[in-house]
Amino acid sequence: MINTSQFYTVWAVWLLIFVRMVGFFVQAPIWGSQHIPKPILVGIAAVFSIVMFPSVPVTRGMMELGPHLLNTDYVPFIGLIASQFAVGLVLGYVSYLIMAAVQFGAELLDVQMGLSVASSFDPSSHGSVNMIRRWAFYLAMILYLLLDGHYRALEAMKYSYQVIPLTGIPFTRQLDSDLLDRTGVIFTLGLQIASPIVASLFITQVALGLLARVAPQMNVFMLSFPLNIMIGLSLLASSLMLLRGRLGELFNDNIHWMYHTTRLMVPHAGLLFG
Repeated sequence: MINTSQFYTVWAVWLLIFVRMVGFFVQAPIWGSQHIPKPILVGIAAVFSIVMFPSVPVTRGMMELGPHLLNTDYVPFIGLIASQFAVGLVLGYVSYLIMAAVQFGAELLDVQMGLSVASSFDPSSHGSVNMIRRWAFYLAMILYLLLDGHYRALEAMKYSYQVIPLTGIPFTRQLDSDLLDRTGVIFTLGLQIASPIVASLFITQVALGLLARVAPQMNVFMLSFPLNIMIGLSLLASSLMLLRGRLGELFNDNIHWMYHTTRLMVPHAGLLFG
């Protein structure tokens, strides 16, 4: 029979696992999608928490959770809940970096092609999103599914439960520096994805400017709108195979970033319980 202290310990451990999983689902691609109703998402997180429960190594700090809760010592436990939610947020944020880079690069294309005014409602973000950005987001999402990125992200989460103690303080200065570097990836990769087409469109604008000087009677301004769209879409269509290969490499690297971030959150010192 399980006594009261053991029951509180099991319940507290499962709750910490669940909170970390919920934090991950808030940011992660696919799992954090607005298309999934929130009650269903919470239920999925609860099921995954039960599945992850056997893989969590038992520590002395975890065994002390039950007695602390029985003694109504809730403040440290609330701190644990906040820290585990933050761990999930960090891992979910890292898993979303490539998606954010793709959207940033597509946003640059929208501006350069003159499609930034043609925004429409996007159910995935519950707001107005430009056309190329929305197309690129769904393209990257489909490729992410085909490459089993959502399954591999869950494997990375399972690894986090094995190495990051539920009773630890996982945040260090090295982690902060690494997250800042990872955030810069959004802009560098976005520029890399969009730069060939943006450069081609810039050359087109220069050519139209020269044409306006040579033949001022032509309405070059009105001509530039359909020409930019035609050239931009043609180059985008011709580079799809290259884009697919590059995104596949980036999604594979993104999983390694999750493991690296997880290892940075392994506390070398400092436990709230034991």
